Amino acid sequence: MNKEIYLKLISSALAKMVYEVELRNCISLFDINIIAEDFYKEFLKIIYGFNLINLNILEKNTSAIDLADQVSRIAVQVTSDNSSTKINETIKKFNEKKLHAQYDRLIFLMLIKKKNYTTSFDTEGLFSFSKDTDIIDHLDLIQYIKNKDTLELKLISEFLNQELMLKVGQTTRKQSNEVETIIALIEYLSSNKKVATKKVDTITDPEDKINRRFKDYSDFLKGLYIELVSLYGEAVKQANEILGLDDIKSLLIRLYLRDISNKYLEQTNGNPREALELLALYFEEQLGASGFEFDKMAIKYYLISEMIKCNVFPNIVGEKVGIS
Repeated sequence: MNKEIYLKLISSALAKMVYEVELRNCISLFDINIIAEDFYKEFLKIIYGFNLINLNILEKNTSAIDLADQVSRIAVQVTSDNSSTKINETIKKFNEKKLHAQYDRLIFLMLIKKKNYTTSFDTEGLFSFSKDTDIIDHLDLIQYIKNKDTLELKLISEFLNQELMLKVGQTTRKQSNEVETIIALIEYLSSNKKVATKKVDTITDPEDKINRRFKDYSDFLKGLYIELVSLYGEAVKQANEILGLDDIKSLLIRLYLRDISNKYLEQTNGNPREALELLALYFEEQLGASGFEFDKMAIKYYLISEMIKCNVFPNIVGEKVGIS
């Protein structure tokens, strides 16, 4: 995947964290704030190189700060309160505890979108503080991250997938994120130029296809779709939104899927169940060739959802469909 896609995945993951914090705080569930402290301890190490410790583990509800790099002398307050009052109160406590003797810099990491601060924050001249650079939110993190190279972005994206989603409770699946799998599959399909040179007219009619053309397999096909749509339907939607496919790429995907799926259907003498398995296996091999860890069932769901759209095993105009 290219740099732009990784940036979109990272942005989407961080935006989800903000959404979760806002949602849970609205109903007075502040457990997410505690989870966020531990998450950002590791995340800031990856993107900035900070060697932070969670002070709340050493002393519950520490005053003024939550994370600290004692070597680089950096302190971090992780908070979902983005008010000027909160910032002023924290600075006051920071000075009262004489933490300026241990740390040269105080950073406010906002778990929700920060405000446009017009207040002048008084540090009493005890340490340097800039509201422009020392109050940051997820948008500032993304601005910093976007300058990293593709390999670094890949590592950040993988961290977010493994850590953020797990800690926030979005998913417990251990395999590669289903959204990344769908993106990789769509990228492969849209970049593949091996499409049929012979123009074939098709018609979109899932009712005819499932219940008449594949009557003997209709229960299996519908059951598989129903089983997977709740797990992967949203992933396909997110992948399409992230990629923002244009008309040309969408056409390439349709043509390629129609061509290759028909070949497998002919190979299995019209058995859609066997053809679907072979088709899924083929794409597993293509994605796996580069060492990419994918979600197998995400591939299968994408294919069966495209089958319902008649892009996989298309209905050919004028083709006779027997009723068994």
